[in-house]
Amino acid sequence: MVENEEKKSELRPMMKISELVPYLKKKNIKFEKIREQEAEEYLRNNNNYYNLTSYKHNFLKYPSPAGEYEGLYQDLDFAYLKDMAIIDHRVRLLFFKIIIDIEHYLKIRILNLIENIEEENGYRAVNMYLEKDFNDEKFPRKVHNSIFKKVGSEYYNKIFSKYDIDQDQQLENIPIWEFLEIITFGELVNFYEFFSKEYSLENELKNIFILREIVKLRNAVAHNSCLLSDLDRKDNSYAPDYKIINYLNDCGIGKETRSNKLSNSRIRQMTYALYMFNEIVTSDGIKKNVTKDINELFFGRIIHHKEYYNNNGLLKSVYLYFKKIIEKNYNVNSD
Repeated sequence: MVENEEKKSELRPMMKISELVPYLKKKNIKFEKIREQEAEEYLRNNNNYYNLTSYKHNFLKYPSPAGEYEGLYQDLDFAYLKDMAIIDHRVRLLFFKIIIDIEHYLKIRILNLIENIEEENGYRAVNMYLEKDFNDEKFPRKVHNSIFKKVGSEYYNKIFSKYDIDQDQQLENIPIWEFLEIITFGELVNFYEFFSKEYSLENELKNIFILREIVKLRNAVAHNSCLLSDLDRKDNSYAPDYKIINYLNDCGIGKETRSNKLSNSRIRQMTYALYMFNEIVTSDGIKKNVTKDINELFFGRIIHHKEYYNNNGLLKSVYLYFKKIIEKNYNVNSD
C-alpha cells in the first residue's frame, strides 16, 4: 500500500491548459508569431498538448554545455508547432487516400493473376490459406476471428449470410472475390504473400516487404498518429529493397541521402507508399487526381509558412528529399 502511494506521488500531475503556455515558455518556446491567448484557444479547441508538442523533436536545442540555455530550444515558436500540426493532418489525409487505392488495386492485381493460373478456380488458394490459419500453431484462427467480428455488421452479413458461419469450424469455399473484401489490409498482404509462394510468382513476392511497410503507415494514419514528429530518429536499419534503391536513384537521390532518410521509419513508409502507388494503380484518372492533390499540398500548403523553417536544416532536407521524388514521379505537367 505504501509502495503504491509512493508510485502515485511520482506521477506527473496533469496540467491545465492555462498552465501549458508558461510551461512551454520555460523551454524557450516563443509566442512571438502567435499570441499566448490564441495558443491557449488552439490547445483547447483544435489540438491536444501531447500531439502538438511531439513536433518539437524536429527542432534543435542549444548544444551542451549551454549554461542558462541548457536543454532549451534555439529557434522554436508555438506557431511553428501549430503549422506542423496542420501540415501533418493534410499529409495523413493524402496518404490515407493513396493507401486505400493501393489496397484496392492490389485486390484487382490478385484477381487478374488468378485468370492465368490453371489449377486456381477462385477457391483453392483461399481454402488452403484458411486451413493454414485455422491450424496455425502460434496464432490459430487469427484470420477466422477477424472475419467473425466483421460478419456482425450489416454489409458483411449480406456477403456471408449464404455461408454456414460456425465459429468452431474452419471456413471454406469462400470465393476469392468475396474473401478479399472482408480481410484487413495487413491480412491482404499476408494472403498475397501466401498466394504468390503457392504459385511461384517470384515477381509478386518482391513487393511483399514494401507492402508490409505501407501497412504500418496505414495503421498510423487510421489511428490518427502523427507522421511528421521525430523525423531525425534513426529507428530502421534494414537495407531497402533494390526496387526502392533504383527508384530513388532515378529521382537523383544518392546513397548518403537515401541511407539517412530511409533510416527513419516514417520517411521510409511514405517513400514506399509513393513508389507502390504508381506501380500498382492502373487508372490514369486516379493517378491524375492523386498527382493534383500531392502537388497542391507539397507546393502549396506545406510551404505557406516556409520562413518558419529557414533555420531548420532537418525539415528543409526532408522537404528537398520528397521534392525530388514528386518532381520525378508526380509531375502535374507530365501527361
